Amino acid sequence: MIAVLVVMVFQVLFGIAYVNGDSMEPAFHEGNVLILKKWGHPNKGEIVTAYIQELDRTVVKRVLAVEGDQIMVHEDQIYLNGLKAAETASKEQKEQEFFLLPGQYFLIGDHQSVSLDSRTFGCVGREDICGIVICRLF
Repeated sequence: MIAVLVVMVFQVLFGIAYVNGDSMEPAFHEGNVLILKKWGHPNKGEIVTAYIQELDRTVVKRVLAVEGDQIMVHEDQIYLNGLKAAETASKEQKEQEFFLLPGQYFLIGDHQSVSLDSRTFGCVGREDICGIVICRLF
């Protein structure tokens, strides 16, 4: 009975995710198993899993911006609130601008050249965040 209770509590508060692809290298690699917490709001720099309806799958990405922030993608640079935040892998990246509304997040992969992220699918709402990564099992 205690084991069943422990499993139920774990499933409510925590989750497990698997890394598919190499968009988060070098932090995570294909096949890594991640433990997630399902509560709280992600902060900039934290890694989350999110269900992306447009892709019909769950992705693992880093939070680059949160509500109230402005993102500008210009040539091979990504700017957060006017300051350089990251470099994109291609000068062919189209120019984009995002103003994050309450409850929105801009997610980006660590390995820019292969990452399908908010530059592709746009900002993600809090309701689409599945969990915040707290550790990698293997």
